[in-house]
Amino acid sequence: MKECIYCKRPKPVEDFTLEHVIPQCLGGAYAPDKFKTRDVCGQCNNNLGLFVDASFEKNWFVSQFFREAAYALFDPAKPVGLPLTPMGSSDLMPPELQEDDVCESWLGPLGEQVYWIRPKDARLYWYVGGNPRTTKKVETRAYFQFSERSTKNALLSWLTFRDAFEGRRVRKIMCTIVDGADPADIGFAPPDRLDAARIEFFRTACSGEQTRKNSLAIYTRYDVRFMAKLALGVGYSLFGEKILSTDYTAELQKALWHREGEQLPDIQGTTDLAGHFDQLFKDVTGHQYAVTLLILPSKEGVAVNLNLGSKMNWIVKCASLENLDAADIEPIKDGVVIILYKYLQRGFTMTLPEFIAYKGGMIDHNDLATINNHIGKHSEYFKNL
Repeated sequence: MKECIYCKRPKPVEDFTLEHVIPQCLGGAYAPDKFKTRDVCGQCNNNLGLFVDASFEKNWFVSQFFREAAYALFDPAKPVGLPLTPMGSSDLMPPELQEDDVCESWLGPLGEQVYWIRPKDARLYWYVGGNPRTTKKVETRAYFQFSERSTKNALLSWLTFRDAFEGRRVRKIMCTIVDGADPADIGFAPPDRLDAARIEFFRTACSGEQTRKNSLAIYTRYDVRFMAKLALGVGYSLFGEKILSTDYTAELQKALWHREGEQLPDIQGTTDLAGHFDQLFKDVTGHQYAVTLLILPSKEGVAVNLNLGSKMNWIVKCASLENLDAADIEPIKDGVVIILYKYLQRGFTMTLPEFIAYKGGMIDHNDLATINNHIGKHSEYFKNL
């Protein structure tokens, strides 16, 4: 038996699984192995991934950052599918839409239209794409239409349609007549009676110059549990069991399991929506289209700064100085910077002085320079299409 660092419950050793304490949605698979642990039970790994990591990733602003990063890092010579853009719940009413369903609108990279009919979830109303557990278990339907611009790069549209809604039980239906290829090859199903009626509806309602209204939901505390989980995981990865018995870690535990309506625990940090970060700070602590984590000790404790592409920023204390000595702090005394590119499957680590020197042009970093050149090389590609 051993104790899970998240739920604090003793469980059989075989119940424990690999946990990326820097979540995979941020590119944590490419972070140093120090930030991967097997001291998290499978139940927490699964549930917190679905309802804490996903709560962060599926916030509209965060999902937009990852979408922009995917487009910026796209290489026309190596075509891949790109993320669809969530446009919110549509006011369209396709045939036989149930009262507890929503018709969610999405856009493809070249203006393709996608309408996903899925169950509503009043509790997770802000999740882009709905409750992840429901959409893995319940079969839903999505209707895809090419656009006029798709002819300029049909392969890009094709690959994007192939990868859409991966990991969910979505019956994908093509509304556009396709010559020279079979949609079944990329996971599309033949339309049944209901699909045929809806195809006709979408062809009529979604062409020409009809006006439609979409609504997007935002939950302002979507990041509280996520930042508490990140702080707990990073603190444990750095200092082990030493931090688990402190009063501050107990507050992080409360924040991890916080529920709407409860008093917020006493954790130290601030969120992006609070507006406490000026653009200069975001520029210094971030990097273009990258997820950047800065780990830095201070008199108040050890802090983690999370930055998305120099556009969004969070900071949270991950450990107080209780039970820590100089030897614990020594490996991170100068500050550690982790730079992650999920879509490129790359990760880099350097000290804070090295990072600042690189950003100031005083030292070179060949790998980051190659990535930066790649971003600039194709920045006009979609505009030219």
